[in-house]
Amino acid sequence: MMRLFIIEWYKLKNHRFFWIGMGLFLLLLSTLLIYFGKFELPINRESDGSMEGDMMSMLIPKNFEEAGFYLMPYLWQNGTFLAGFFKFIPAFLMLFFMSSEFEYRTYRQNIIDGLSISEFFISKIFSLMLFTLLSTLVVGLTVISLAFAYNDMLEINLWQQSEFLLGFFMEVFFMLSFALFLGLLVKRSAVAIIILLMYYYVVEPVIGVVSDHFLGLMISDYLPTNPSRDLIPQPFTRMFTVRMFTQLEELDEMNWGTFGLATAYSFAFLGAAYGILKKRDI
Repeated sequence: MMRLFIIEWYKLKNHRFFWIGMGLFLLLLSTLLIYFGKFELPINRESDGSMEGDMMSMLIPKNFEEAGFYLMPYLWQNGTFLAGFFKFIPAFLMLFFMSSEFEYRTYRQNIIDGLSISEFFISKIFSLMLFTLLSTLVVGLTVISLAFAYNDMLEINLWQQSEFLLGFFMEVFFMLSFALFLGLLVKRSAVAIIILLMYYYVVEPVIGVVSDHFLGLMISDYLPTNPSRDLIPQPFTRMFTVRMFTQLEELDEMNWGTFGLATAYSFAFLGAAYGILKKRDI
């Protein structure tokens, strides 16, 4: 196993695109989380002239920072939810390196040099796990850094609600499993990226709407990408309520049912990817 890891790491570490991609992930994510608190809330803060209106106007915050975006333990959910929008960066990297194996015939050379198809596939799993772990580590360190910057660490539990980081890990793991499957299916990174984005943002949502509202089948919650979308609940609606401003809002919880479903779909895509590889000519 260590030999397979070393082979795969050698391919990645000497490729400039690997460092550019992960550096871009770190830069974009950290920049968004650091400056997101400055974004103004879409709430009308104008007073109606009454005493009650003036009081309410004073209570309503101007931006996400004042609304509690950086407060622990909410920051774990807030940060990982936003980080989910960047999961396509490691997915695109996965597609790029997978297609490169076929374009530059390194896949064929690895098999000729003695790797079995199973060993080659396991080496790709190493890449998948590396991208997932690096992405999760970046998110975790960024959230912890912001927690120290905006909270009194003597008064909070740093790890309360940190299970959302596990939810982010599974969100990225699923997306990379799907990307690996598509990369082996079409062998062209540009085509696979288009298919990935079209399916995620167009095809599956349309199937969900049609099946739920027109056919009455109610299958949208069980389509492949939907569980990974629902791992981390959307956190910002509560920021538009006075309850959040007074910190009386109950904490959201990660949906462990969707976590299990996303895990099952991930391994299903990995199994399908392995089946494609086994049938593919060298």
